[in-house]
Amino acid sequence: MIGVYIHVPFCRTRCPYCDFNRVRIDGAPPDAFVDALVREIDAFDACREAETVFMGGGTPSLLTPGQLERILEAVRRRFDPKAPEMTLEANPDDVTGALADAWRAAGVNRVSLGVQSFDDTALRYLGRRHDAETARRACGIVAGRFANWSMDLINGAHPASSWPATLSECASFAAPHVSCYGLTYEPGTPFGERAHEAIDDETALACYRRSRELLTGYERYEVSNFAMPGFQCRHNLYYWRNLEYAGFGPGAFSFIDGVRSMNETALEAYLARPGRKTEQLRLSEREIRVETLIQHFRLSEGLSRDAYADRFGRDLDTDFGPGLRALTQRGLLEERDGRFVPTESGFELNNEIGLALVD
Repeated sequence: MIGVYIHVPFCRTRCPYCDFNRVRIDGAPPDAFVDALVREIDAFDACREAETVFMGGGTPSLLTPGQLERILEAVRRRFDPKAPEMTLEANPDDVTGALADAWRAAGVNRVSLGVQSFDDTALRYLGRRHDAETARRACGIVAGRFANWSMDLINGAHPASSWPATLSECASFAAPHVSCYGLTYEPGTPFGERAHEAIDDETALACYRRSRELLTGYERYEVSNFAMPGFQCRHNLYYWRNLEYAGFGPGAFSFIDGVRSMNETALEAYLARPGRKTEQLRLSEREIRVETLIQHFRLSEGLSRDAYADRFGRDLDTDFGPGLRALTQRGLLEERDGRFVPTESGFELNNEIGLALVD
């Protein structure tokens, strides 16, 4: 079983903080893109079944119902998914009752809504094309049609003081899943030249802690992700457990049979040769084991000795004993009944765990 990711790179506006592969467009994506995507999916030559399908971007909610149906038909034809989780990312500006109904009819059973904030000043700072009232309306439409849906939020946008109110309003919608990401000022983006505007570390940590305090009833099952019981994002767990996934669309990544690859990113080149890989890297067994630990330690479930032995046929202490003991002594991990899990400090300083394991 694998996870399937489909990248729809088109956006009506480019958010100044975003460094994803995207193309600005005024209307729906061109049919030529859907044609190329279907060809790439049909040509996938590894024998796999899909447990999850995640359509990200970009803005997949720009797809017409007919285009969405064609894409998901190709996925079903090639991967024969059984009781899949099928997620579509959506911008609040695009959401209407009729469109949400069309998503359901096509087979989408989970919507990830890019709210980011319920504060209009913060939304303007982030360069979003929707306001808070539009976000509220979209949440109501989605919540009324999907039992499983997620709300994406960004903390660290100015004014940072708006974050608690956004969290409180988020909780009032009772979205089964909430992602709370910190704003980053990535090089090469418009925000990259405004890094001096970033909130200080102390304020960022306070925002992070407020997420856990105000999202009562949720489990923080990953560093930045919260879910009510039974509503963890199954697709993202493929990444965090370092399992296999296949990516389709411009710039999409795949991890199959120990090889990490990336598709052609330029749209015109992708349309000419959908599925062409511009990067392919075969990971060593050691690299896969290290990445597996790093990813698992983003999760509240951590990693057990038995699970490691079942997957790799090796002893966890033999491979990583000194590093795990050092992380435990630093208070970033703790062992519970043969399972290493991140502590509260391990969640807050998660990058430190990765650095220690790589070293």
